[in-house]
Amino acid sequence: MLAQVLDVAVSVFGSLRSKIDEVLAVDNITKIKDLWIPYKGSRNPYLKPYTIAAIDSGFNYNEYRGYVLYVLNAVSVIINDFMGEKIDGSVDIDVVSCNNIENELSLLSISMEVKTLTKILHAADIILMDGSLIAIFSKLRRASLEDNHELLEFKGVNTSQILKELIYSISIYPRKIIFISKNSNAKDVLGFVKGDIYYFERYTDGLPGHSKPIHLTHSRHLGIQTANRVFRRMVRDVAGIDISIAVSYVRFEPFSRIYRLEIPLEPGEDADTRIKHFMDVVSDFTVAGYPYPLMRADQMARVGLEDINRIAGILGILRDPRAREPL
Repeated sequence: MLAQVLDVAVSVFGSLRSKIDEVLAVDNITKIKDLWIPYKGSRNPYLKPYTIAAIDSGFNYNEYRGYVLYVLNAVSVIINDFMGEKIDGSVDIDVVSCNNIENELSLLSISMEVKTLTKILHAADIILMDGSLIAIFSKLRRASLEDNHELLEFKGVNTSQILKELIYSISIYPRKIIFISKNSNAKDVLGFVKGDIYYFERYTDGLPGHSKPIHLTHSRHLGIQTANRVFRRMVRDVAGIDISIAVSYVRFEPFSRIYRLEIPLEPGEDADTRIKHFMDVVSDFTVAGYPYPLMRADQMARVGLEDINRIAGILGILRDPRAREPL
């Protein structure tokens, strides 16, 4: 089959390269540049230093014939000028048997992140969450409407309750919580063939700054528009206030990577001012153009293949038949 795959790849080479080497019209390039606001964050030395926290999670698993061994953890990193770096978290290791283990572990990791968020709400001025708010909300809401989440039921996780806890946290501290995605295929702002992040990274001349924020109510993706309307309705029903979600793409340092920001906004709040304030706050905490607290949380939460194999060795199941072993 490999030879056949290579033959097909060669036969459609021109089509594939045209998608990769997409040439934008001059008007579209101008539009991208017009949407970019150059800005380099800097902290005001006369203001009280901020305490910044970050939350991330990670999991890995070995799938054997008839069961799964998994390791999952959620980590919080809190940093300020006085106490330095404080790391905390929770770990879950278990042997289970369930269908769709990848989705179940993803939901379990989200629930652990939300629980971690509720624990540190009062401990930081800014809390950085890894991932997309609208994606996390949509995933939890869909799970709350579905049955047969064997692992979640076994662990006693109520996705409807987790969803409410997320909404309450955002409703109480909408200016404190910010979601950052390292990668994204979303097309909310530009609506071109590739994700927005690709075009802003390529056509903004390496300038630090951010794209003009838009409310997801005006997303070019109809599904995101709908999800945002449902989010706002649920926030009103649960917390009695109106919170919307704004999205922007940011580059913290010259010629560094671009990241997607999603920020909860109160009525009348200026998203541009909020983003610039955020860039000012994290300006002293970036490494290679990325917020250090999130980088540290990602390092601490990551579960590698060697980690899961070490646990399997301790349990004496390292050589047990694997689910995807060849016949």
